[in-house]
Amino acid sequence: MKITQLLSISFLLLFVSVKGFSQENNCNVKQLQVNTYDFVLKNLDSIKKYSAVKNKVTATLEFSDTGAVTKTKYASGEKEVKIWKGLEKYIKQNFSLCPESHFYNGRDQVLNTVFDIPFTKEAVLKAKQEIETTKGYVAYGTGKSDIPVNSKYTLDVKNFKVGKKVMDSIVKQGVMNYERSELIKLSEKFFIAFDVVKAGKTNYLKYTVYERVDHKGRTITAENWRPIINKKVNLSVKGIRDAYPGVRHIIPGEEFNFDIDITFN
Repeated sequence: MKITQLLSISFLLLFVSVKGFSQENNCNVKQLQVNTYDFVLKNLDSIKKYSAVKNKVTATLEFSDTGAVTKTKYASGEKEVKIWKGLEKYIKQNFSLCPESHFYNGRDQVLNTVFDIPFTKEAVLKAKQEIETTKGYVAYGTGKSDIPVNSKYTLDVKNFKVGKKVMDSIVKQGVMNYERSELIKLSEKFFIAFDVVKAGKTNYLKYTVYERVDHKGRTITAENWRPIINKKVNLSVKGIRDAYPGVRHIIPGEEFNFDIDITFN
């Protein structure tokens, strides 16, 4: 078998492996950045051998508002450079884990990310540690908790704002219908619904926040893989709401900001 065929097979296996573990990640650029550093540590020899720069590069990635990678660029200083094809393919696949969700960097919704990729073991370990010690960072596997079907839940909305619309704080309790909540009414305008998604030994929350606009439920924002830690999820999120061109009463670029705790028991 030719070496090119071997490489194609190994990258196919890598792609299948990465996509297979898509549910094992939160849609958070910090976590995916750590994944990149882990890949670099395992492949330093090839990266240094086949990259135009031997010290480090700065990666710039741009995403659509639904999590698709639209552009990647690698630079040394102000000069755009090439990196090892294996690393480039991994980064594109790694950051393509959430094509139907939104990316968050801790709390803020993001459409691009810029980070350095060092090519020495010491520098990579340091960069990785800096992220892992950032406030709010959640490593994969932290506080794994199984949420049984038909669990009871408490929904605690601490603050909620969409544009100039502000909702009062509210606490609601309910029971899951197997692994899905009902459509929960937060106010006359705002609603939320969520599912518990099981992936391996980790349970995640998939949620959508809606607003009633023009007699229909319009999505404000949605996220597919928020990890449930010790039977609790904190949705502290801000960003730009989903757009509906031509829909009345939705202002393009309107911001949302909410802080919601969901506890299962």
